[in-house]
Amino acid sequence: MSEREKQYSGRISYEKLWLVLQHKNLRKKDLREQYNISPTIIKRLTDNTNVSVDTIMYLCEILNCQPGDILNYIPPNADNQQIVDIIYNR
Repeated sequence: MSEREKQYSGRISYEKLWLVLQHKNLRKKDLREQYNISPTIIKRLTDNTNVSVDTIMYLCEILNCQPGDILNYIPPNADNQQIVDIIYNR
């Protein structure tokens, strides 16, 4: 079976995840050591690349939040100011 062709051009930002962690006095190291999230997954989150829905659900469970609290969809043609506005809900 071949991979489905990517049908979207936007991207996901996990910048809000790092803000939630900071607010809860947690670090990436805590995600690895306390919650057994692999370094590979942490790297994917840091790089704003794809992670599974299971990962998002687990993060929401351990952080007691909703997906929209830890990620944003960034439209394909968003400029830097628009990205900042999206992430900080302006």
